[in-house]
Amino acid sequence: MRWGRILDKVMCLPLSVIITAFKKDNVKRPLEGFGVLVPSNEQHNRLQTLGTLFSSMMFPDRAPSDMYLYTTFVGGSRNQALAKASTDELKQIVCSDLQQLLGTEGQPTFLNHYYWSKAFPLYGRNYDSFIFWAFGLGNHKDGLSVGKAITSGYKAAEHVISYLDSSFDTKMIEGTP
Repeated sequence: MRWGRILDKVMCLPLSVIITAFKKDNVKRPLEGFGVLVPSNEQHNRLQTLGTLFSSMMFPDRAPSDMYLYTTFVGGSRNQALAKASTDELKQIVCSDLQQLLGTEGQPTFLNHYYWSKAFPLYGRNYDSFIFWAFGLGNHKDGLSVGKAITSGYKAAEHVISYLDSSFDTKMIEGTP
């Protein structure tokens, strides 16, 4: 079976990523660390996001010193339809969740929306075919020498890049607060 047909059979779930920045004065309960995951049972508290990374905590130079930068994820298996929502709708959801979790007040001073239609692969019943395909492109496919392994790795990378360039709907949707 050709590699493209195998990857086409891998079901993928959509994801939206919302990048927001808030002035530090507008975040009443800032948390230190890498971020927060939102368990599915928290949906009863009206939290709809999957989680948020505290980007400016992990990478201090990513935002001005008077700002917090957050990267929030929406969609996946929990809510595929929500991943496809408009920037305005996602802004409201993310701001509501951040207000509950961190005490953010007001609107973000910066917002960007990225959407991936095929973000999370679910290999399911074709997983064995996928593994066979993936390892078939691996370092021993064309021989055991270092040179053959490098050549095989380049071929595998070319196949994957070609497939991704032709198949995945990835786009950035810029929004303003």
